[in-house]
Amino acid sequence: MKRDFSEVERSSLALLAALGYRVVEISSWYCCGGFPGATALEHVKYVSSLRTLSVAYRQSRELGADSVVTSCPFCYNTLRQAEQLPVSRPGEYVRVADYLRDELEPYRGGLRVLHLVEVISARLSDVAKLAEGRLRGVRVAAYYGCMLLRPRAVAVDNPDNPQVIERIVEALGAVPVRYPYRTYCCGSFHVLAEPAIVRGNTERIARSIASSGADIVVTPCPLCLYNLRRYTNLKVVHLSELVAYAANLREAVSPETLKVVASLRGET
Repeated sequence: MKRDFSEVERSSLALLAALGYRVVEISSWYCCGGFPGATALEHVKYVSSLRTLSVAYRQSRELGADSVVTSCPFCYNTLRQAEQLPVSRPGEYVRVADYLRDELEPYRGGLRVLHLVEVISARLSDVAKLAEGRLRGVRVAAYYGCMLLRPRAVAVDNPDNPQVIERIVEALGAVPVRYPYRTYCCGSFHVLAEPAIVRGNTERIARSIASSGADIVVTPCPLCLYNLRRYTNLKVVHLSELVAYAANLREAVSPETLKVVASLRGET
C-alpha cells in the first residue's frame, strides 16, 4: 500500500481526518500474510495477524482506542479472521499464542477490526454534507471483489447482494448502477503466476459493467484496481479517492483520478 498505492493511503487518511477521526499508525505492524487460504497449515495462517493485533492492542491501551482500521481488503479479511480466532477456533488460537508467547503478550481480544468501507458507511449523513452533491448524475458501478464478502463470517455486508458501497455512492450524490459480476473474483494474486486467469475474469467483469451504462467503476481493493486497470479499458478509481474527490479533498487525490472524475463532470 505504502509503496504501490500511496494515493489510497493518502486519500483514506484525509477522509478520516475530515470526518473527525484521529488515526495513529500501528507502531510495529507486520504484513498480514495475504489471506488465510494461502497456507496449508491452519495455525500458521494467523501468526502474522495475531502479532499485529497484539502490538495494536498494547498501543490502543495507551491511546484509549478500540478499533483497527485498514483500507486493504486482504488485511481486513485476515485480521478479522485472526481477531475471531479465540472464539471461532480456540485450538488453533492456543497453538499460535503459545508460539508467540516469548515474543509478545498474546492477543486475547478487545479490538474491533474494521475496513474503511464500514467506517464511511457508518457516517453517510456526514459524508453527504462533505460531498454537497458534487457527483450528482454520475453513474457509478461498484466492484466489490472477494475479500470484503467472503467468508460470510467476516463479510462487511450481505455476500449475496451487498449494498454498502451503493449507499456510499448515493451519499455522494451519484447514481449507483448494478450489474451481475460485481462480486466476481478478478483473479487476485494469480496475476503473478497465472495472468490468463486474471485476463479472463476481468474481461467478464468489464463486459458486465459495459452493459450497465456506468460512467466509472469504483472498488475498495487496490489489487482489484490494479487488475482492472491492467487488463481492461474501464475507468476505475479506488473508493477512497472518489469519496475524497467528492468531499473536495482534492489535494489528497492522485492526478490520474482527478483527471478521470473531472472529465465526467465536464471540467478541465
